[in-house]
Amino acid sequence: MLSPEGLEWQYESPGEMRWQQALDYAAALALNDKSDWRLPTLAELETLLDRTQSRSDGRAPMREDVPFRDLRSYWSCTTFERDTKTAWILMFDGAYLLSYPKGNRYWVRCVRG
Repeated sequence: MLSPEGLEWQYESPGEMRWQQALDYAAALALNDKSDWRLPTLAELETLLDRTQSRSDGRAPMREDVPFRDLRSYWSCTTFERDTKTAWILMFDGAYLLSYPKGNRYWVRCVRG
């Protein structure tokens, strides 16, 4: 999927993994004859949210043009500055941005561009 920001997103997630496993997976990914895939930054993950809308709970929904419609929690490559043992995730079920230990398992969706 090519987003308005010029980012191409991996359509199918490989599943859940720890943060370092996610980085290694992204670095080794070859998909559609392209090998420049990577784990997205937190800011790139946030582009998948529609900040002009809000759900009944006041949180931003996923943009309508995003073809993968799950509500899982995804890793970013962004380490939390104050605790480098944690990294940021985006929880799509509530549009929460939180940092969690890198040893936890969250979903992975790579990006390029």
